[in-house]
Amino acid sequence: MRYYKRLPLEKMSNCRDLGGYPTKYEKITNYGVFLRSEAPVELTEYDIQFLKDYKVRKSLDFRGDSDTSLFPSSLRNIEGIEYIHLPMFGRADAIGFEDNGKDPAENFTGWGKSYIQWIEIYKGWVKDVMGHLAGTQDVCHFNCNAGKDRTGITSALALSIAGVELSDIAFDYCISRTMLKPRFPELAKQWGDYLKDEKGRLIVNHPFLYTPKSAIEQLFKYIYKEYKNTENFLYSCGVSEMDVIKIRQKLIG
Repeated sequence: MRYYKRLPLEKMSNCRDLGGYPTKYEKITNYGVFLRSEAPVELTEYDIQFLKDYKVRKSLDFRGDSDTSLFPSSLRNIEGIEYIHLPMFGRADAIGFEDNGKDPAENFTGWGKSYIQWIEIYKGWVKDVMGHLAGTQDVCHFNCNAGKDRTGITSALALSIAGVELSDIAFDYCISRTMLKPRFPELAKQWGDYLKDEKGRLIVNHPFLYTPKSAIEQLFKYIYKEYKNTENFLYSCGVSEMDVIKIRQKLIG
């Protein structure tokens, strides 16, 4: 089986394997366990077959109801892949704010603060996600819209369980903007109007499109201060110790 860091797909540029990171346990995270990506929309037959051959057996979709209706996942109703709609919020947008016709960036105080709010408000969601990561046979894929925020949090927590250093967790988070940039024009149609200019083009320097290192550092600084470590935070969400162990074993066992 050949594994990839970034999967060579035709319609996704930010589909990446969480394998290949060094850990404090003197092991490297395994390939072929977890895949993170942007929304798998309008995938080609080649892409779908590639993911099936990569042994993807479950796909978790973190988007809201509106997004999954307007832009359905191409992995839904695919034989051999269990598709699960698991929204963090009930809204389509990637920030959890209500759509009042205004640009939410007007009141945006940074991704780090937003992530901290999310992990505290949506602890039940964290529990459900970790349960699926722990229980999936073969490869578990997960996505949100851009594959950087809800997906980034999920990836960061999983890598932290496996003992990956914060610098590598931050790298895995930060690289999303670079991976997504070639697809910005195409992805503009899937994202909110507040990310577009008067001509309908994506505003590439919009703050919602960035993945700054400081955001993930702020998130883990909060977790370490309030919970001492990632495992304790997960236990506060109701994640079982067995599920934490299973995720760690899947990544470095």
